[in-house]
Amino acid sequence: MPPGGEQQQLVASPLNGPVTTFAHPTDSRFAFALFVPEHPPASPAPGLLVTVHDSTRNHLACIERFAPFAQAHGLVVLAPLFPRNVLGDGQVDGYKFLCEQGLRYDQLLHEMIDEATRRTGCDGTRFFLQGYSGGAQFVHRYLLLHPERLRAASVGAPGVVTLPDERVDWWAGVRDLDSAFGRPFNPALLRNVPIQLVVSDGDTETWEIREQPPSGHWPVEADRLRSNRVDRLRVLHRALLGVGANSQLTMLRGLPHGQGPGPAATLAQQFFAEQLTVQI
Repeated sequence: MPPGGEQQQLVASPLNGPVTTFAHPTDSRFAFALFVPEHPPASPAPGLLVTVHDSTRNHLACIERFAPFAQAHGLVVLAPLFPRNVLGDGQVDGYKFLCEQGLRYDQLLHEMIDEATRRTGCDGTRFFLQGYSGGAQFVHRYLLLHPERLRAASVGAPGVVTLPDERVDWWAGVRDLDSAFGRPFNPALLRNVPIQLVVSDGDTETWEIREQPPSGHWPVEADRLRSNRVDRLRVLHRALLGVGANSQLTMLRGLPHGQGPGPAATLAQQFFAEQLTVQI
C-alpha cells in the first residue's frame, strides 16, 4: 500500500474525474475522500473546501455535491469519514461534539488537511467548511473553537447547538472551552468569519433532537423540549450576532429535514462563491 494508506478509487465524480478515499495518515479507523479539479491553478495554490457528513456517514455524496462547484472555481474538496462505533461502545455522535473520550475530531481533521495539502498542493491554511444536520453540528462547534482556520462556514439545520455563551459550560456554551480543548473562546477571531445558517421552515420534527442541555436561552424546560431545528438555529443566529459575528440566516421553504442536504449545499456554494472574491 502506498504511503498514507491510499485505498481503491470508489466513485467517479459528475465530471468523470476520480474521487478517491484515503485512510487517515496515522489512524486507519478514519478516512477522507478528495476531489481534485482537473486543471487546478498553478499559482496561487488551489483553495480547500471541507464538507462534513451527517449521521448516515455518506461522505461520498457530500463530496459529489461540491465537485462541479470545485471544478469551476479551482478548489480541492475534502470529505472526512468519521465511522460509527469507533470506540466499540455503540456511540454514533462523538464527532459532532469534536471530542469523544479524549479522541479529538478537530485534530483528526487537521491531520487529514495536512495530508491533502501534501498530496495536492492545495492551501489548507484557511478553508471553507460546510455541513448539514450532524455535519452542521461539527461545523458550528469547529467554528467556535478554530475560527482562525476558516474563510467561511455554512451550517445547515443542526439538531442541537452550542452557543457562543461564556456564562455556560461546553457543550451548551463556551465558558470552559480552554480547559476542555486547550483553546479559549475568541470572539474577535470569530467576527472575521462569514457565517451562513440554513434551515427550512418545514424542518419542524423534534423526535430526533430531544437532546439539548439547559441554557440561559431556554429558561423554561418545556420550551427547550418543544424547540425544533428552526427555533434552535434562530437562537444560534441571535447569539452569534450578540458577540458581533458576521452571521446570516437563510430559510428554505417547505422542505422536511431529509430533503434539505442538496438545497443547503447549493446555498453554501453561492455563499462561498461570494467569499472567493474577497482577498485573503
